[in-house]
Amino acid sequence: MRNSGFHVVLSVWWMISACGSGPEGAGGLSHVPRNRTLILDCESESICGGQMADYDRFNPYLPNSSSRTGWNFLYEPLYFYNAYREEDNLIPWIAEGHEFNEDFTEVTVTIRDGVKWSDGERWTAADMVFTMEMLKANAPELTFSTDMQTWVREAVAVDDLTVRITLNAPNPRFIFTYFTHNFDNGVVIVPKHIWEGKDPKTFANFDPANGLPVITGPYEMAMSTPQQKVWDRRQDWWAKETGFRDLPAVQRIIYLTWMEETKRVQSLIANDIDTCLDLRPPNIEAVLDANPKVTTWTGRELPYGYLDWWPISLGFNILEEPFSDVEIRRAISHAIDREQLVKVGWNNAGSPTLLPLPNFPPLARWSDPIQDLVQASEVGRYDLEETSRIMTRKGWRRDEAGFWSRKGERLKMLIDIYTIFQDLTPVLIAQLQKAGFDANFRKTPDAYTRMSQGLAKAYLSGNGGSVRDPYFTLRLYHSRFLQPTGTATQNFWRWKNEEFDALVDRMGETATDDPELARLFRQAMEIWLRELPSIPLVQWYHRIPHNETYWTNWPNARNPYINSAYWHRTWLLVLLGLQPVQP
Repeated sequence: MRNSGFHVVLSVWWMISACGSGPEGAGGLSHVPRNRTLILDCESESICGGQMADYDRFNPYLPNSSSRTGWNFLYEPLYFYNAYREEDNLIPWIAEGHEFNEDFTEVTVTIRDGVKWSDGERWTAADMVFTMEMLKANAPELTFSTDMQTWVREAVAVDDLTVRITLNAPNPRFIFTYFTHNFDNGVVIVPKHIWEGKDPKTFANFDPANGLPVITGPYEMAMSTPQQKVWDRRQDWWAKETGFRDLPAVQRIIYLTWMEETKRVQSLIANDIDTCLDLRPPNIEAVLDANPKVTTWTGRELPYGYLDWWPISLGFNILEEPFSDVEIRRAISHAIDREQLVKVGWNNAGSPTLLPLPNFPPLARWSDPIQDLVQASEVGRYDLEETSRIMTRKGWRRDEAGFWSRKGERLKMLIDIYTIFQDLTPVLIAQLQKAGFDANFRKTPDAYTRMSQGLAKAYLSGNGGSVRDPYFTLRLYHSRFLQPTGTATQNFWRWKNEEFDALVDRMGETATDDPELARLFRQAMEIWLRELPSIPLVQWYHRIPHNETYWTNWPNARNPYINSAYWHRTWLLVLLGLQPVQP
């Protein structure tokens, strides 16, 4: 039976796509049939809950200020990276190639000829240089600005198609780390002729009447309101004009506002949307049972999705007591039964983890040799008696309700979470309460903001870092990102260890094929496992539904041409891969 949620979705599509006797639809939009339209929800509850708060701005550099409904895939990168292929996984795009000098302190990038911005201006070396310098000048307030300030000594446009970057220290991963789009990572390069002279901390980059935003991808903004964003395919995409790529078959993309998960389920069953934010295991099972046209990365088999780059940890503001005490963090870790988290919280559709690294095959060469350190650290030891011993030694006693208290005050753990953790977290809370911690959780639209500013003393979040070697995850814990409570930061684990920082810095200067990297990684992980700046819990899976009523050739385990999260920076490759279902 269909409820009002379906009618809301349908009315949005009819409002912007239906037409009368003429070629123009409502609002002056041209008519695009449903079987050439891709409809999806918005990923961010904090920005798209109820209405799209960013409908009138398009600035990709402000932390948590923009939903990923366009900028993430319409500013095209130098390269894409596909973690699901063992070979041919680096995909040149705007760059034709790059070359480092012998000691990795300089890199020269060669740009593909013929790339154009949507206003017809050429994409040149000046745009890349301008972007790096702009970020450096605005550190630490813009996303990736601290990184550019840390690494880039000088960037020079040698000519229109050549950029030479001099680094402050050797960094053989510089291009991969910052200018290769993979998962939710990658620096956005913006047009100099639009952004020059603007304050990037306040520039909205939105004026459709005058052609803003100016991007490079194959779509242009057709409508942006608090209720939806609409992108229409444009015929003059540079890649089509140069013969580099064909135009996507998807002619129109409609982003609806964020949906509660039950509404996503209903809309998928009714074929009102084509994909959505990932679903919890019971809900995606319900969709698969009710709609034979819906499938997933693993078809209709567990885990109904793919391994993501985002292993989940229980994090803390380590600047604040009592979580600044590593022994308290260890006591909490011993109270957690990770196998039960997966079994009860996810219906066995997942796997636990004892490291902040995803279990991608390329990372096994690094994680396998340190399993002795993992075992010695006892990070995975579920032992309530050890929790009790630690807490008692630290001066805590159980009160009449059974919770740990000291000097009349309980150790309270209010854990901030995103909506996607609402199945896992109640199991975690029950475990912590059983161990004597006065734990509860809070799911609010401003969860990310609270974490970023350190106002969340405890929280669940992922480690979006490594996909091919361990440096990228370890750098998330570098103290260069540490900011005092109340000040936003890009990576919010808020931990500092100078020895660890030095090892990570040296890892960043060491090539992946250098045996020295394994030794540095081992030393760094000895410190990490000893200090436990976060508590690893589970590997993260994206259980994303692929509705094949109107669109086919979604990526999957048999054809892993890229992952299918539409909020990631690789979404363009999915749009280029989708094909309409033939009547």
